[in-house]
Amino acid sequence: MIEIRFHGRGGQGAVTASRLLATAAFLEGHHSQSIPMYGTERRGAPVTAFVRIGEKDQMVRSLIHEPDYVVVLDPLLRKSVNITEGLKDTGMLVVNSSVPPMEVELDKDILTATVDATAIALEVLGRPITNTAILGAFCKATGAVKLESVIEAVNQQWSGRLAEMNVKAVEEAYDRTEVGRPKVVDKIDRPSAPTNSKADWRTFKPMVDAEKCIGCKLCWMVCPDGSIDMVENKSVINYDYCKGCGICAEECPVDAIEMRMEAE
Repeated sequence: MIEIRFHGRGGQGAVTASRLLATAAFLEGHHSQSIPMYGTERRGAPVTAFVRIGEKDQMVRSLIHEPDYVVVLDPLLRKSVNITEGLKDTGMLVVNSSVPPMEVELDKDILTATVDATAIALEVLGRPITNTAILGAFCKATGAVKLESVIEAVNQQWSGRLAEMNVKAVEEAYDRTEVGRPKVVDKIDRPSAPTNSKADWRTFKPMVDAEKCIGCKLCWMVCPDGSIDMVENKSVINYDYCKGCGICAEECPVDAIEMRMEAE
């Protein structure tokens, strides 16, 4: 029996990734389960999903508390979620990260695989949806399922150009994945946020170019969390409350707001 836990954020495709992996295992002749666990079900909110791969008589209907593998779709989640909780000492962490395994700070000395799934997703898909890229990394690092099986599962899920792009994301990630040991620290620095803040949901950070801002207040009006103030007729973002949804950047009529990835 192989048990896998996925950590992601709403909008990154963690639940779809779990379903694709379960499908890939099924295509190889195994029994498999994909179990989503929803919370707020909002873009940016932490999401967890689970996969079991094994024989029919081994299957149980419950959440996974001691996984063999943990797959992390967002590089900043480890600062707000205990991603290694329950992970077996003999297991492996597969994480979306722009740095090699030996630079990933963890509170557990566990075999770690990294790939810059966000960069691949932006390059191939044009959007930071990291689910298919991280599956390519999972195949390369663990060998638990074959690359060809994941590609077949992707082709069953989508068709045409969309399928082609996601297959390319899987293949690119497979080629770029590195495996090693992390940088073990006594404690992960998980900064506290103000009450009712969703700042720890943020992967991309909106940055305002004051010279371009015309003070139209459109971003101030559309911000769902009221995290934008107008100061001297210019937009100023309160990052204690901004969750990085990007609506302000999408709606800005003069492109004065740019979404930049938060530093890991």
